[in-house]
Amino acid sequence: MKKFIVVSLLLAAIIFACNEVKQSKNVAGGPGENPIANSFCPDTTHPNDFCPQLPYDVNLPFQAGYTAHLDPDLQPPFDIFSWQTFVALNWPADSAGNPMSGSIGDHPDALRVWEYYTDFAEIFGGSDQMILQLKDAKNSKLKFFHLTSKSNHHHRDSLSGFQEADTKPLIDRNLNFAVFDIKANPVETNFIITNNLETKSGINAFYLKNNKQFQLPASSAKDNSAGSMEIKTSWRILDTSKGDDPSRYYTRDAIIFISDSNSVTGKAFTIKAKVGLVGMHIIRKTGKFTKWIWSTFEHIDNTPDNIQEAQMDQHPTIPWSFYYPSTLGLMPGIPAAFLPGDNNNYKFDPSAPYAKRYAVSVFGEAGNNKVFGTQAQRVYPIYYRTQQVNRLWRDKLKGTVWTNYKLIGSQWTIGDPGIINTPNVPAMLGNTTLETFMLTNASCISCHGGATVAVGGNTIFTDFSYMIALNAQ
Repeated sequence: MKKFIVVSLLLAAIIFACNEVKQSKNVAGGPGENPIANSFCPDTTHPNDFCPQLPYDVNLPFQAGYTAHLDPDLQPPFDIFSWQTFVALNWPADSAGNPMSGSIGDHPDALRVWEYYTDFAEIFGGSDQMILQLKDAKNSKLKFFHLTSKSNHHHRDSLSGFQEADTKPLIDRNLNFAVFDIKANPVETNFIITNNLETKSGINAFYLKNNKQFQLPASSAKDNSAGSMEIKTSWRILDTSKGDDPSRYYTRDAIIFISDSNSVTGKAFTIKAKVGLVGMHIIRKTGKFTKWIWSTFEHIDNTPDNIQEAQMDQHPTIPWSFYYPSTLGLMPGIPAAFLPGDNNNYKFDPSAPYAKRYAVSVFGEAGNNKVFGTQAQRVYPIYYRTQQVNRLWRDKLKGTVWTNYKLIGSQWTIGDPGIINTPNVPAMLGNTTLETFMLTNASCISCHGGATVAVGGNTIFTDFSYMIALNAQ
């Protein structure tokens, strides 16, 4: 009888162990793949807990001469680095911008760590009105939108903020414009100001002083430095009367200033609204990866990952924010057309929905008075190993609003930062809310490889930073 009990217990233990391995492989990957060595905190003394600590670098050894490629064993460490950074940046912060005690789900009304970073207009100087508006908004703990996200056509004195990298606006299902924000962390901000890099003459002097090199600081565990970092976010106006559920988003009460040139009436006005975070780019320069690591996140309700998912109605009670699954005649990735009298400036209506004049109809739907905003559609699928990492982190984040966000990808490459055409991994990466109309050719590293300033007879590469290249005076 004793033998039978022992054998039974051994069999039970073996079956349990096999099930555990099987479950782990279902999350970590298929046969022949290494399991994902996940750590929710860079501090390996408590890897199973979230923490507000920024990782210094990717936990993966690289040697000289390594060739970058998309590999199921190599990509997860980059995605874990991205998630660790995302959690640390979105940790609740005290009034000084320092992480608060507790966990990421505590203090839901607190501002996040990254929100205390410096707005680029404060670095490079905007109009007096812009700076005053920023200060007033900060004092009132309101988010203030004033800029054109990643646009090559930023106007220093313009306070509008509803265009993307290609200067086209994103319009949500409620026919409201999305709005955008750009910030730099203290490491990059202090370096720019200390070295007078907010001016072209200062950039040229720095370039010549440093043997015709322009390098921003990289992260360093030895120096306890997080390295240079830029954060670009996208937001949508939430309207509960149209089915929006603010509890699914990280939200802020905001003021959106509309300049006279972007107003239908020709008069400037402000919008007070609750906005929800829908997209987040995080770019970090690290000691190992001097061409930066490019992480991009989206809200899960933005748009389906594929058309089949949309047709299967994965969101039966929650409409997609920027996609209409039942309207197949609506062409994806088509920006709003200018209307007569726009003078190359998109115009806000003075009352919601603010982008209603740019709504489009579809053949066969017009009789039902149906009109639509932007049909945003993902072009390249999220890498399957990235999706596996997403499941680990989003499961761990259940019970917080952050479980409703997912990593779209982490792009990286290696080699001399002065050599632009090295392989990027993945080759293409774009955010449906930040590069909506250029997703087919979207590649963070390739695009930012063109960040230069022409001054003093020199064309100076500004170390992948368009924030510096486009705004230095």
